[in-house]
Amino acid sequence: AMLVLVIFTVTDRRNPEAPQILTAGYIGLTVTLLISLLGPLTMACFNPARDFAPRLFSSLAGWGSVPFTANGPLGWWVVYLVAPVAGGLLGGALHRHLIGRALEAE
Repeated sequence: AMLVLVIFTVTDRRNPEAPQILTAGYIGLTVTLLISLLGPLTMACFNPARDFAPRLFSSLAGWGSVPFTANGPLGWWVVYLVAPVAGGLLGGALHRHLIGRALEAE
């Protein structure tokens, strides 16, 4: 949620305080901070396709269901597929309802 919230906030054209020159720097700093904080917990998996494709390939290459059941039957599903998508949707909703409304009021 935090990454999408920062991206939407610094790229919103309605935001007069948005840093035009430092936009990429703020986004990169956010990614760096999130990797530093969440890396030890989730191996910094921000892209569900980056996790799912190797699991699918391993399963098709002969490992069977091991890539999908190594951390429990639902562990990989929730942490690496559901959580990033839900976080992105939550970040977009937070931007729209909190920051977007404040920018429209100005």
